[in-house]
Amino acid sequence: MFVLPSAQTDITIISRTATLNCLTTHYAPLWEEVYDLAFADQEWSQPTNPRLPQDFWQKLTSTWTRDCALRTDYARRLALVEIDVLVAQALGLTLDELLLIYRVQFPVMQQYERDTWYDRQGRIVFTVSKGLVGVGLPRKGGRGTPRTRIRTPDGQTREGNFGWEDLWTYPGTATGDSEETLKRGGSPKVPDGTVVSQWVTDDTLPGGPRTVERRYIAPFARANREVDYRIAWDFFGGRLG
Repeated sequence: MFVLPSAQTDITIISRTATLNCLTTHYAPLWEEVYDLAFADQEWSQPTNPRLPQDFWQKLTSTWTRDCALRTDYARRLALVEIDVLVAQALGLTLDELLLIYRVQFPVMQQYERDTWYDRQGRIVFTVSKGLVGVGLPRKGGRGTPRTRIRTPDGQTREGNFGWEDLWTYPGTATGDSEETLKRGGSPKVPDGTVVSQWVTDDTLPGGPRTVERRYIAPFARANREVDYRIAWDFFGGRLG
C-alpha cells in the first residue's frame, strides 16, 4: 500500500514519499501517476552534505527507472526526517514540539541513532538496530564473521574476519580523548579513503544463495536526528504552516 502523509497536495512531501516507496518496476504505474515536473526542482535540506546524492532530484524522469528511488541508507533516512518536519509544519506544530515528541516517544530510535554509522557513500557500516540484523559489519570480528579485506589509501591490505571495533575506537577506550573526539563518538582506526570489502552470502533473490561483495569507504560518521530536524526546519521555513 502507498500511503501519503496528510498534506497530500504538497509536492515536497509527495516527491519524498514517492522516491521512498517506488523501489521496483512493480511501482512504475504508480510513479507515473504521481510524478510531477516539480520533482526535478526539489533540493535536500542539506545541500552540501557529501553523503547525499545531490543530483538525485534533477535526474528524475516521468518514466520509472531504478534511479527514481532513494537507495542509500543515509538518503532514505534524511528523506524521512524531512517528511517529519514538513508534516509537523503542515499540522501547525512548533520545532520544540516536534523535538519533544521525538525525545519522549522514541527512546529506542534515539538509542539506535547513537550507534549507527555511515560510510562516505551513505551506506550503514555498523548499527545496533535490532531491525537491521545482518546490515553492516558485526561489532566484533571472529571465526564466524564474513571474510573482510581492509585496504588503506597507501595500498596496504589486511584480510581476516574483522568487525566494527577493528575500524573504530569509542570514547573512553583511549587516553586523552579530545573534545572533538568525544563529540564524534570516538575516533577512526583507519584513514579516510580506506576501503573495507566484506563477502557475504545473499539468499534474498531468485536462484538461490550467492556470494556478494559489500563495500564501505571511510570516513565514517553518525547522524543526529535533532540536529537534522533543526536544519530542515530552517530550510523549509514553515512553508506548509
